[in-house]
Parts: sequence; C-alpha cells; structure tokens
Amino acid sequence: MKKPLTAIAIVLALGACTTTQPKEPVAPPTPVEPKKEEVEVKKISESERLNAFFEDVFMENVKRSPISMTYLGIKGDYDKWDDVSDAREIEDYELFKKRVAEMEAGFDYAKLDDNAKLSYDLFKYSFEQETKSFPWRQYNYTFNQMFGQQSSIPAFLINQHKVGSKSDAEAYIARLNGVKDYLGQHIANAKASAEKGIRPPLFVYDYVISDAENVLTGYPFSETADMSDSPLMADIRGKLTKLKDEEKITEETYNALLLEAETALGESVGPAYVSLIDFMKTDQVNATTEDGAWKLPDGAKYYAMRLNRMTTTDMTADEIHELGLSEVARIHDEMRTIMTKVGFEGDLKAFFDYTRTDSKFFKPNTEEGKAEYLKEATEMIDTMRDALPKMFNTFPKADLTVKAVEAFREKSAGKAFYQRPAPDGSRPGTYYANLYNMADMPVYQMEALAYHEGIPGHHMQIAIAQELQDVPKFRKYGG
Repeated sequence: MKKPLTAIAIVLALGACTTTQPKEPVAPPTPVEPKKEEVEVKKISESERLNAFFEDVFMENVKRSPISMTYLGIKGDYDKWDDVSDAREIEDYELFKKRVAEMEAGFDYAKLDDNAKLSYDLFKYSFEQETKSFPWRQYNYTFNQMFGQQSSIPAFLINQHKVGSKSDAEAYIARLNGVKDYLGQHIANAKASAEKGIRPPLFVYDYVISDAENVLTGYPFSETADMSDSPLMADIRGKLTKLKDEEKITEETYNALLLEAETALGESVGPAYVSLIDFMKTDQVNATTEDGAWKLPDGAKYYAMRLNRMTTTDMTADEIHELGLSEVARIHDEMRTIMTKVGFEGDLKAFFDYTRTDSKFFKPNTEEGKAEYLKEATEMIDTMRDALPKMFNTFPKADLTVKAVEAFREKSAGKAFYQRPAPDGSRPGTYYANLYNMADMPVYQMEALAYHEGIPGHHMQIAIAQELQDVPKFRKYGG
C-alpha cells in the first residue's frame, strides 16, 4: 500500500514545483553513466525475507483482534471487541496452518542465519502445540475466579483503553455498547462447554457471581450508601473529566458523552452481566466439588496434553508427582534448618502455624496498612533496580509501577500478577498485589513477590523481550 506523504514531504514536493526558472536557457546536463554497484538492486537475504513474512503474519493476526491492538498501543478498531465464537477460533487455526505451510514451501531453511532458524523453528513449534491443544479448545473455564471474562472486561477498559481525545471517549462508549454481544459470546461458549460436561468446580461459581455483581454495584445500576459510581461509571467519568479539565472537550460535549456512557451501561453492560449472573446461578446446581481435570470427558488424555504443553517434557503425571514430593521433602529439610537457626521450638506444622498467624508477619488490614505494603513493595523494586547493574547488562526501557488489584475483582483474583507495558511506552509494566485480605500477604513474602512479578522477574523477562531488535514480533509478544 502506498504510504501517504508526510507534511514535510508535501512541503518539499511543493517547493520543487515552484523553483524559480533561470533567465537564460540552460543545456541539459551530460548524462553520467552510473556505476554498476549503484544500479544493482540490493539482494535480500533469505533471513530478511523470512522476517518480513513473520512481520506480515503477526500484523495480520493483530488486525483480527481489536483487543490485541489495544494492548499493543494501536488504536485501530478502538471501538470494537474480538470475535470469540468457535467459528472464528476454527478460522484462526486454519489461517495459522496455512501460514506454516507457506513458510515451509517458501523458504530455504539451509540459507537462514541462526536467529532466523530459531524463529522458523519456534513458529513451527507453536503451531504443533496449537494442533495438539486445538481439539480440547472447549475445555477451558470461560468464567473462573482467577482470570475470567467477568472481570477481564472491566479490567481491560479501565487499564488498557486510554482516553486522550473525544474520539477515544466515543470508542470507549462504543465498547460499552458492545459488551452485551461480546459477553454474550462468552456465555454461549460457556454453555457449549457445560453441555459437554465441562464446567468449573462448585466453589468457582460464587466468586464469578460476586465479581459480576461488583461490576453492577453503584451508579447507574444501583444505589450505594455513599452514592458512589460503579467501577466502569467511575472510570469513564474520570477519563471524561480529565479531557474537560485539559480543555480537549467542552462542558457541553462532556455532558453529552457522559449521558451516552450512562445509557450504554444501562442498556448493554447491565443486561449482559445480568445474563451472566442468571447463567451462573442456573448452572451452579449442575456443578460438583470435584476440581481435577480427571473429572472431565477424556480427562486423562486432556491432562497428559496439558502436562506436555506446560512442561515441554514427556514426563507422566506420576513422574511429576514423585518429583514434586521429593522437592517438598528437600524444602522441608531446609525449613527445619531455619527453625533451628531462629530458635523455634516445635515441629514443622507448629512452625507453619506460627508464620501464618502471628500478627508481626502481616500489615494491618486497613487502608493505611495496604498503602504501607504498596510503598514498601515499591521501595524494594527501586532498590533492586539500582542493584541490577551488578548482575545484568541489559535492562528494560519501560517503567514499572506497583498497584493494588481493583476492588471489583480483588475478592477472586490471584495473589499477585504482572501486566506487560505498552510497546510505545504509553503504559508502564504493572505489578499487581492483591490486598483484599492482608492475612494472605505476609511480609516475609513481600520481597519474593516483588522480585518475581516485577524486577528482575516478569518485568525484565517480558519488557526486555518486546524491546529486542531484529526479532520477529511473534517472539517479542508470545509470552
């Protein structure tokens, strides 16, 4: 596709057209025979061709996913959600298959450099893994307590959908209007799985229902004691207020957009989440307390596939279990050594009870205690950042921030997790700490969590990966 002229290019082009003509005719210059090397077209190596192919494939896939575009800081289809139907998943798989076939037929592996060979192998390996898991694509729990869609949707809008202009705000509202269909697709997927006997264990349902109800708590869905906004209403109100304060929109436009957002919440988001709550409550009676993959149809085969994919080994479940038992025994021996070192009197069970219950190991379960936890975790990361040059020579350019998990999903979310930064630097990497119950966040784990999720853990792993040069994007953003 021909790229549009930039403003500078246009100015230069116009300037060339309006050059003052000389007073006297000037003879044309004598043609100069160009040197041979100047007329030769630069040969593109096989590795360069392959990398161009990977770039095209990556962007092709990204453009099929408005959510992915937003995560990458691309505002294409900023007003849309992904198509998450099974038909689309089949279509995506067939496209992947087609591109692998094109790669194998179109490139000479022997002519690739080592880095390109690695990319080739990884692309093919990714497809092989996808092929193994594709028949089991309905075995996931669409709605779960860790990363279910009931909380992913508001988290995405709040944390990923940036609003820096009127058009961004309009796109946000369009996405609110699209929640009914988008969440509806997820509900349909969950129903299809349930019909095959694939549903989460009983305890998950209450968490999902609670998350969904939290999204609908507050204006315009319900009244609270403090007359507060619901999470999404608070988010869009705050983003619109910032636009108004920065004089990017007028008071009149602000009021109009706010009304549109309220309408979208009431007519799309509200009914969508009511439908989800109804489905979960209806299906809850079919759930059991069994929580292993073994309970699923062909559960043993499914579990074996997941073990292979997650461990990249051919170890059986029994072998991995035995390895786990041996590691637990080793760690327990190390802990007994620590018990002796600190002068603890009692057995290992008593030591565990002591570390889980003694108040000195926990911050107060108050707003002050939570703020103190975030402050100290940030200080730990800052200290580690200063120490990195002693151990590493490559550092991420992206910044890292520490945040508490949002209130609407903190009851069900995991203990801690990391969110990658935007490639363009518009959004830092984020270490999320779940401070819903401070009894679950002992201070002796604080450093380990900060270093694992932040620096030098996932932030260096993921941020550095996506900042690498001369590496195909599917390798940068694949983890």
